[in-house]
Amino acid sequence: MFRRRALRRRLAAAGAPSVPNDQLRRLARALDLGPEASTCIPGPDLRLPASRAFRFPDLRDLAELRRLPLCTDQQCCNPYHFSRLCKPETPPPPYSRIVMDDVKPKEHGESTEDARRTDHERLPTGSLATDGEERPSWEAEWCRLAYWELTQRVGRQFGVRVRAVDVFGGGGGACGSGRHGLCLDALESRPDAPQADQVRKTRAKIGLGVTLSLESDGVWLYNRSQEPVFVSSPALDAAAARALLVWRVAPGHCLCIFDPSAPPPAVSLPHIGPVDPRSVRISFAKGWGPKYSRRDVTACPCWLEVLLAPPS
Repeated sequence: MFRRRALRRRLAAAGAPSVPNDQLRRLARALDLGPEASTCIPGPDLRLPASRAFRFPDLRDLAELRRLPLCTDQQCCNPYHFSRLCKPETPPPPYSRIVMDDVKPKEHGESTEDARRTDHERLPTGSLATDGEERPSWEAEWCRLAYWELTQRVGRQFGVRVRAVDVFGGGGGACGSGRHGLCLDALESRPDAPQADQVRKTRAKIGLGVTLSLESDGVWLYNRSQEPVFVSSPALDAAAARALLVWRVAPGHCLCIFDPSAPPPAVSLPHIGPVDPRSVRISFAKGWGPKYSRRDVTACPCWLEVLLAPPS
């Protein structure tokens, strides 16, 4: 529990002006609740110092932050109502780049053809989620979600009509409490499936999961869990004809995963075939790539495919 005196000291050290006692009490309560806090705390002058003091110590500017869809007050300073913009890592980690034109054979006799295999190789459509469930019309849906555990689809497609949707774990019975979206703990996994322990351990780490939001400047992913998530989308790489990127989105960070106003063109990659430009893959806690222990997304314990609606 945050004591007001210690809270005031931390805010002052982060550059905050003098804070009235009632505002300090409300901020302390929100900080005690942590990421699950839904209450907005008015105080635009506190936004940067509060985010710096309690979320992102190296934060330099408000331009690095983006408001979560759950925040309804433009003056809010609750640091858990903001997400930090994700930037690419330099140099990229082993899971980050899947190069199609210049993949060298690894040692121990691995062939170049094996090194080029990705999840997009599995179906000519570039999408794994349909399983014969193609619907005649998208109606008012802007996307559909399909949840996977390794190569096993769990549950049916989840159609999304609201602007922001959560994909989250139940947290010991809290499934659906005040949140709209796909609760993964409500889906039944196969207890006898291979690597069931690995799936169960990864599921337990999902927690608040991710929020997917259709906004004026694109489709945004907000990582609200305590673990990183990994994202592959043709829209994230301008050179999609040569490579696909797997982006690491750290806890508390966000990333624009698709821009409907400038969708990527349909491409066919060497040795891969057609890539669905409106399909996004998201893996919870575990990354994948040619130099990673998991070579493609179907080797990840818990992952999500986001199927974006075709243009009207």
